[in-house]
Amino acid sequence: MNSYTNQQNAYRKASVNTLDQNKLIVMLYDGAIKQAGFAVEHIKKNEIEKAHNALVKAKNIVSELMSSLNMEKGGEVAKNLKSLYAFMFSQLIEANMNKESKPVVTVIGLLKELREAWIHIGNTNKAPAVPGARPQQPGKMNEKRVNLKG
Repeated sequence: MNSYTNQQNAYRKASVNTLDQNKLIVMLYDGAIKQAGFAVEHIKKNEIEKAHNALVKAKNIVSELMSSLNMEKGGEVAKNLKSLYAFMFSQLIEANMNKESKPVVTVIGLLKELREAWIHIGNTNKAPAVPGARPQQPGKMNEKRVNLKG
């Protein structure tokens, strides 16, 4: 890697580490929606490997969302989100196994609804707005499992 690329990567990492938890959750939703959308396109074009890669990325982001839940503090909201994320995870696996876009479209709809809810929460409550999410320490994110790039 050249120096410029290293600087870009350092900037991206620093900007993610300084985001508030709500914005980070919205970014994860954006990444999952983007990758799931790519998967639908690739499935329609019968581009099996590209569809697989996009589905794996979307699944990894959903897994990261699930692992960020704090079940002790989040109560019923965290419990419901965990069930919803588990459903999405299974739908993405099904889509990958069968190379069908219908389960992915379902997941995209759910992700978009949740994303809008998090944006609304962030706009109405500038205090920590993530019920059931564990605060992450800078530099402690599981970066190897989350790839927001296409």
